Amino acid sequence: MNGTDFDSENPNCETCNIRTKSILQNATPETIEKINNGKHFNKHSRGNHIFKSGDLASGFYFIKSGFVRNYRSTGGKEQTFNIRGPGDWIGFRDAISSDSFFHSCICLEDVETCFITKELTEILMKEDEKFQSEVLRQMAKEWRESESQVVSLGTKQVHSKLAELLITLKDAAGGSDEIEIKMTREVLASIIGTTTETLVRALTDFKNRNIVHVEKHKVTFQDMAALYSLSEMELDKMVKVHS
Repeated sequence: MNGTDFDSENPNCETCNIRTKSILQNATPETIEKINNGKHFNKHSRGNHIFKSGDLASGFYFIKSGFVRNYRSTGGKEQTFNIRGPGDWIGFRDAISSDSFFHSCICLEDVETCFITKELTEILMKEDEKFQSEVLRQMAKEWRESESQVVSLGTKQVHSKLAELLITLKDAAGGSDEIEIKMTREVLASIIGTTTETLVRALTDFKNRNIVHVEKHKVTFQDMAALYSLSEMELDKMVKVHS
């Protein structure tokens, strides 16, 4: 594990505020107790990696607080897969299907995680059918998101992809009308599969049309109806984001 500070504090899974947002929401009390006793609570500083591509995948992480970026470097360029935040897991598929992590995970801000070993995960999936079902449901959801991302990158114009990304970041920040994006323009461009110059032009266009106001790393949302229209998001996603 990279750039990880182990802390003596160990949150209780039974009272954790993100439990209902994670795969533990329907787990049995016995499963919660075993995870509570077997997890490792970690604090990671902004800019540090939680893991890198090729690192040993001996387990996976729940994000308790903060946001991370999952990416892979190819030919000297970084391709961002997604942004994950509180309640999400990271590294799960690699932990149960291979010996090493396929991609890298870096902290966009200070992050708290709970690490669950591969061995404990395999035991719990055999013992707790509800936990197993929730794991499979979450994996299916991520596969659908990955497929949607491929379609989006291949068919949507830059303005549409940028609008969807901004809505997603707004939702991740709790729906606030003003958010701070702790990512460089280069990273944002890599997420939607475009150049930095094209991203900046699209942001400027949004600003000139009074859809959003951008000042350094702060984005203020001014016209959500226009942003939704530009995003071409599926109806179920729009309802989820707006609710």
